[in-house]
Amino acid sequence: MKNIIPLIILMCLCTLVSAQNYHRASDDFGRIALTPVIVEESGIPANVGNMLQNKLRQMVTKSGLASSSSDPRFVITADADILYKEITATAPPMVAIQVVTTLYIGDAQTGELFGTYAFEESKGVGTNDTKAYMEAMKRINVNDPGALSFIKTSKIKIIEYYNSQIDLIIAEARSLVGSDRYDDAIALLAGVPTVCKEAHAKAMDMIAEVFQQKIDMEGAALYNEAVATWKTGKTHDNAYAVVDILSLIHPNSKSFSQSMKLVTEIEGYYSELEARRRAIEQRNWDFKMQQYHDNQADADEQRILDHEVNLKKAESGELLIKEVKNVVAALPANRGGLFSKVSSWFK
Repeated sequence: MKNIIPLIILMCLCTLVSAQNYHRASDDFGRIALTPVIVEESGIPANVGNMLQNKLRQMVTKSGLASSSSDPRFVITADADILYKEITATAPPMVAIQVVTTLYIGDAQTGELFGTYAFEESKGVGTNDTKAYMEAMKRINVNDPGALSFIKTSKIKIIEYYNSQIDLIIAEARSLVGSDRYDDAIALLAGVPTVCKEAHAKAMDMIAEVFQQKIDMEGAALYNEAVATWKTGKTHDNAYAVVDILSLIHPNSKSFSQSMKLVTEIEGYYSELEARRRAIEQRNWDFKMQQYHDNQADADEQRILDHEVNLKKAESGELLIKEVKNVVAALPANRGGLFSKVSSWFK
């Protein structure tokens, strides 16, 4: 049970670490900070846990490891096991307990446990279990030399652990990259804390390498998908789809320049289509205008022709009238009465 508790506690504390700046010269030892935390899985009652957490805070402050981070990486926590409990035969009856409190220091992000330290048993008496528990916790000495030494030693172990494991961590990251698990590799390398300057620097260099491989692989896949989409049909919908796909390619990817060429190709294609459309519209317009002008010319020619016909008709009518007059004039006098009315039409 005691071996499982530290793992449970650290698993409950798996949170992301706040980034720390190491631009100014200082040793790794001075940059480590511990955050006191008490979790429910420790089995310590809430109000007793608050008091114990305050004691842990005092100890890390005395060791120069106090952390104000709300997103801790390295934590110090504790649990308490009841070794003995009895109800006294006094009036009123009292609860007497004997507990052993154990400290744990570890990496809340990875779950790595760097060490434990057990205080000497402490006793407490109260009217109930909680009060007896609290009295026992009050007896924990925040100046305990063994506890303070344990805290300082854990700092060294943290640095030694990551500096000694960095080559294995990088090798594991390369193995993950070989399986195209780029995100897992980056997460593994990012887990190397900044407090371990040398190891962290190696991890960051490797992250840059892995990230470049990741965006190159993803960029190539996206580019190929875009090309395949464009080849299925050069439609507006496909053009928009291609642009959406290419927009996902990281600017630092090797495929980015290719993606820009494809965009230029699509733009050129639609520019050519637009030019052809405009040319066709212009031809249609020119044809319609030519038809209009031709119709106008035909109408003008028809009007001239009609005018000439009318003139011809008018001239023919005048000749006919003259001929009729001549005929009437040549008729006998006795028939003049009949044709005089007709001839009067032309007077």
